[in-house]
Order: sequence, then C-alpha cells, then structure tokens
Amino acid sequence: MICVAGVKIQLPPTYSIYSSIFPLRRGRGLTGLKNLGNTCYMNSIIQCLSNTAQLADYCISDKYKKQISRNNKTNGEVIEEVAALIKELWNGQYKCVASRDLRYVVGQYQKIFRGVDQQDSHEFLTILMDWLHSDLQTLQGKLEAEHSASRKAWVEFTKSKESVILHLFYGQMKSTVKCITCNKESATYECFSNLSLELPQNANLCYLNQCLDMYFSGEKIHGWNCPNCKTKRDAIKKLDISKLPPVLVIHLKRFYADPSNAGAYVKKQNYLQFPLENLEMKPYTAKAESRASTPKTYQLYAVSNHYGTMEGGHYTAFCKSANYGRWFKFDDQIVSHLDTSNVVSSAAYILFYTWLPPGPLTLS
Repeated sequence: MICVAGVKIQLPPTYSIYSSIFPLRRGRGLTGLKNLGNTCYMNSIIQCLSNTAQLADYCISDKYKKQISRNNKTNGEVIEEVAALIKELWNGQYKCVASRDLRYVVGQYQKIFRGVDQQDSHEFLTILMDWLHSDLQTLQGKLEAEHSASRKAWVEFTKSKESVILHLFYGQMKSTVKCITCNKESATYECFSNLSLELPQNANLCYLNQCLDMYFSGEKIHGWNCPNCKTKRDAIKKLDISKLPPVLVIHLKRFYADPSNAGAYVKKQNYLQFPLENLEMKPYTAKAESRASTPKTYQLYAVSNHYGTMEGGHYTAFCKSANYGRWFKFDDQIVSHLDTSNVVSSAAYILFYTWLPPGPLTLS
C-alpha cells in the first residue's frame, strides 16, 4: 500500500519470477527449468548442483545467509540467486520455473552469458564455482603451527578465508617435475574445482579409468631448468591429487581445434564407459593423501550431457535424486524418469561424483 496525494492505494502483490511458469505441483527436486533462449547449458549445470544434496540443504535451510561476503566482485548476488532458484526447484509447487533473475545477474558479471548464443556448460560451471566460493568466502581456515608445502599453497589460495563451496568442490593437485639426469624433484601445488580429461584419439569406445591413467601417467618435458644441475635437462612431469574433494567433478574434453579443418572446433563422439558406483581414486593420489583417512571411493550422482556439435547442440542433465533414490532426466522444462541403464551415453560431458552420504534434505 502506498499513499499518493493523501489517498491510500493498494498495490497488486508481486510474485517471484520463478513462480510464474506452469503452476502445477511436482515432486520435490523434480521441477524443470524453462529455456530462455539457448540457456540449456545453464539449466543443465543448475540441475546438477541442485542435486548435490549438501549444497541443496545449505541453500534450502538458509545457512548461506549467515556466510555471505559483500566484499567481492559479485557482492554476494550470485549465491543469493542460486539459492533462491534451488529453493524453487525443491518446493514441489511448480512443474517448471524460469531463471531470469540468475541469468540477469551472471550476465552482469560475465558478458558472454548475457545474450542468446549457446555457451559451454563447463565454462559456465567453472566460473560459477569461483563466484560462489567468493560470495561465501567468510569461514576462517584452520590454523596450524606447522604447514606442509601442500597446506601452505592451500592457505595462499584461500587467503585463510574458506567457504562451503571450497569444502565441497575444491581439491588440490600436486605437480612434480623430476630431472632425468640427477633425479632432483621440484613440486608445486594448485587448487582445482574440476578435472579436465582428454579422451583417447581414434577410439569409439573408451573407459574413464583410461582417461584418468592418461592424465596422471606423467609426460617427458625438454629444457627444464634443473636447480641441481644448473642447466637445462630433460625431465618427467607427473600429476597427483594432494587433496581429494568430497564432490569430484570430471570434465571430458570433447571439443578440440582440428588443424585439418582450419582450426575449427570438432567434437569427439567417443562412447565413454564410466562407473555409477565405486570409482576408485586412490591410485591417483599423492602419498600423503593416499595415507589420509578421507574416503577415496566415489559414487556418481549427476551428469551434464551435450548432444550435437559445437555450432548447434543441446544440453541436458541426468541426476540421481537424494530424495527418491532414483535417476531422472532434466531436459529444460521436461523432467522424466530415467532407467539406470541409460545413464551412461556418448553425450556425457561432465560427471559429478561424491563420497558423501546422500542424507535427507532439510525441506521446509
């Protein structure tokens, strides 16, 4: 109600943009997302994040409100919109909702997300993870009297301020370079929110463990400045995971620049076999991490799929509901049951694994 020239006027109620589409009750967590013009890449990622049980619970229970940082580029706006949208997806009131507010906010901070052109879901996910971490980077990191090189790098990355996003999705990679001549080793550490794996060339059928083996097998490099030999030497560069995240996101590098086609991007259509259960990551960890008590075995709970080509494609999501214990297909506004046998497909683009127990969601 407002007062104009002494006259009280009752304004019509305002409705959330999310509640304006198809007001038909659905199961909780089974609400679709309207395509706002090539926004299927965004819809796919949001559904995968919405089915990350611990993140959904964190948003639905409003715990995030006590940990928002306003001293960053996005001013806490991204987590506010993601949380608001996840709440709508889990209230069970609508068949489909529209994410116009989230799209507007992310477009303000990254212009490639403003228009109606198709974007890469992996690029969107990586940028979104950084924004969400920054929006919630208010938790004090653990203080320790002595820091290992790994821990020092972690503290340097977080600046002693951590977040729920960091605790869920971020891991750390150890890169070791070893001189072939004198065996001198040098190690550096870098945080990651997802692993990007190459697919084998000329292989119609391949397996996830093949891609992991390729990534962590090591490679020979030339002209490394060995600090012990004081000259350039051949060396072996090897990657190992020094900190496994509770949620492990694996990106499959399906797109590559084809030199035989003027550098145009081409999609690898490999059919990748990946486990729905018991993905064992211990073989790919550094010694200290392999001895740690944290779990090393992961279960799949979501997949972001890409169909078509670089020029014209479509994204969907396959997610296992923590609420129902079943798989569902999220194709923009359409949500349907998915048989477990159909989860693995040649469209798989980003895999979401976790060692966390599904646990009940806090639904109001």
